[in-house]
Amino acid sequence: MSSIALDFRHPAGIARDIPAELCIPPRPRVLARPALREPAWREAMRWSLIALSASLAAGEVALALFGP
Repeated sequence: MSSIALDFRHPAGIARDIPAELCIPPRPRVLARPALREPAWREAMRWSLIALSASLAAGEVALALFGP
């Protein structure tokens, strides 16, 4: 990727010989919003799903090792 596309400001030592119609306008600055904290019930549901999946996997392993 060219350095022209990465930044619209050029160092002072480099002559600006790029036509104005080829220049990319600067992007507006977007302020990052802080991530919202999830509700407690959603976090509890996530952990219960993780525990259920781990329990299922452990049961499958136990059946494979000691099953009929």
